[in-house]
Amino acid sequence: ASLPGMSVTKASELLQQQDRIIKGFPEVESVFGKAGRALTATDPAPLEMFETVINLKPEDEWRDGMTTDKLIAEMDEALKFPGVANSWTMPIKARTDMLATGIRTPVGIKLFGNDLEQLDALATEIEAVVREVPGTTSAFAERLTGAYYLDITPDLRSLAQYGVTLGEVQDVVAAALGGEMVTTTVEGRERYGVTVRYPRELRSDPQQIAREVLVPTMDGAMIPLGQLAKVEIAKGAPAIRTENALLSAYIYVDIRERDIGSYVAEARKAVADNVQFPPGYYATWSGQ
Repeated sequence: ASLPGMSVTKASELLQQQDRIIKGFPEVESVFGKAGRALTATDPAPLEMFETVINLKPEDEWRDGMTTDKLIAEMDEALKFPGVANSWTMPIKARTDMLATGIRTPVGIKLFGNDLEQLDALATEIEAVVREVPGTTSAFAERLTGAYYLDITPDLRSLAQYGVTLGEVQDVVAAALGGEMVTTTVEGRERYGVTVRYPRELRSDPQQIAREVLVPTMDGAMIPLGQLAKVEIAKGAPAIRTENALLSAYIYVDIRERDIGSYVAEARKAVADNVQFPPGYYATWSGQ
């Protein structure tokens, strides 16, 4: 997991680097990484969250004295990228943990409250405290702010001046920037939707979008979007979680060479001693 705001290009580049490093280990048969979410509402993963499945060779082909724990420790050491927190698990166990609790690491902290910015600050504070507890290999708090959004705000006066309706502007934005399915291609028994939108180089910069996305008027003239609307980058929440009618934030904690029971007892005490919770905010411990 990493910080919000990562671009598609950077996520792809970082994922490829990680995969190449993992494949360099002689015990690894194959490695397959995924950035972001699959086409399902059950996997709301952002681009900055990678999931990598590693298939290992039979143990008789491993280096002498190598164990699973030792291999994970070596890989973890080789994959220390700035701003990236690693957590290690087994594929089926990870799915089961996420379905049961929403936490994909052995230990997780769920933080509850009423304000996103306050939750974000508290979660980061808890992350720093937990990271110092012996046995912690990684601690990562979900960031609740810092994602980037492209805001397009139509100017009603300009729309009236050019005789363009609000719906026409929204249709152009939806098709040119978001992509619109225009037809379906039929290949035997298979059906594929065909989506059309502007190429990435024409929709990657707000000033370029304002200048080069054109909106047709009733008399056939093409007006740049920037003359009809304000186009700007705004910061916001990457995702908003709610649980028990409160906003929530998750802190993911991976541990090694220590039993979970004693670890949680020590980590819980460290958080209680070092983190001041405002009224109405509290944390619960989750995971395995």
